[in-house]
Amino acid sequence: MNMRKLIIATAISTGTVLGTVGTVTYAAETDTNKQSVGEYASDAMITTKVKAAFVADTSLSALDISVETQDGNVTLTGTVGTDAEVKQAADTAGGVEGVKQVQNNLTVDPAKAEPAKTDSTTTEPMTSEPAPTQAK
Repeated sequence: MNMRKLIIATAISTGTVLGTVGTVTYAAETDTNKQSVGEYASDAMITTKVKAAFVADTSLSALDISVETQDGNVTLTGTVGTDAEVKQAADTAGGVEGVKQVQNNLTVDPAKAEPAKTDSTTTEPMTSEPAPTQAK
């Protein structure tokens, strides 16, 4: 599981860095929302850090959350399983260095909520206490 997260984090980081190379030129040439190359690179770094924080957080699915950053303002979009995950994503993003504000546009899809973990031999939810024994 940790190897999978490492691979995902590496892929996200590589994609963001390589994507930055192609879009830095575009950002410099466009007339709307002008950003300096330094500002754009800073936003790309913030996006990468937020995505990495999502990968590190086992309660969130980094693949279901899209992150965009403009002038340090982070926008989250996508679908998560619970309201708690919406709050967790916003809190996680807000805790990343360089983030000024978080616009949380995540939506909840209960079908994405993880079911309670069950013991492989039963369909009952696992508990930390042993099952009661019957007296004879």
